[in-house]
Amino acid sequence: MQFKFTDPASDFSNGLLVLKAYHENLLERGEQLLKLVDEIDKQGINEALAYQCMENFWHYQHANLLHHQDEEQGLFPLMLGKSALVDGMMERLMLDHEEIEKAWDKLATYLSQPEKITNTGLLKHLATEFEQIQREHLTREDEDFSPRVQESLTEQELQQMGDTMKALRHKNS
Repeated sequence: MQFKFTDPASDFSNGLLVLKAYHENLLERGEQLLKLVDEIDKQGINEALAYQCMENFWHYQHANLLHHQDEEQGLFPLMLGKSALVDGMMERLMLDHEEIEKAWDKLATYLSQPEKITNTGLLKHLATEFEQIQREHLTREDEDFSPRVQESLTEQELQQMGDTMKALRHKNS
């Protein structure tokens, strides 16, 4: 069975629109993930749920990495040094990335090998922890960090950020 990652972003002319597309996707995916683990907890693993586990694994494995790279390589360098507050926010967001990746690594072990899911309570705990950390991070970005980015980046910088993100995906112009 072949799984293919579909990038939530299709327009890279403005880096903030890429981040917005990812945020919306990851929030929606988080809700789907929690519903999936609830189903597994209720009825155990079956072929259809195993397929959904693998599909979620494949998506998050790519989406989280790209989203963090988008921010750390596309956005943060443009914001660095604009203010001590913004620098502190970026440091916090990078710590969030590390925390998300650690939580993901624990959960990915199960989603990538659904036939090994025997402790549904643990799966539910790991999925809930991961989704909560991810949701808090995205909320922090949307409510605290993004407004500062929007007010300080020029159209040229937004395009530059989008170009960096596009290059991270090895896309041609």
